[in-house]
Amino acid sequence: KSGFQCPDVRLVRLIAIAAQKFIADVANDVLQHCKARQLTAVKDKRDKQQKDKKLILTMEDLSVALREYGVNLNRQEYFAE
Repeated sequence: KSGFQCPDVRLVRLIAIAAQKFIADVANDVLQHCKARQLTAVKDKRDKQQKDKKLILTMEDLSVALREYGVNLNRQEYFAE
């Protein structure tokens, strides 16, 4: 078996709610970082059409958002041999 095993259902529910809130907060922060990054990119390129409103979440957005919560996320460097 995997996961958190506890006979107290209240504790399991409390941990589930805390995990869900953490994920929701991180996702919201990533979205805000993505919007801010794309706003600065649009300001740099005035000739770009406003129709291109797709939000692309990147690992950089995720790492910045997680760093605010004390989680250090680094991509492993790729070494070609």
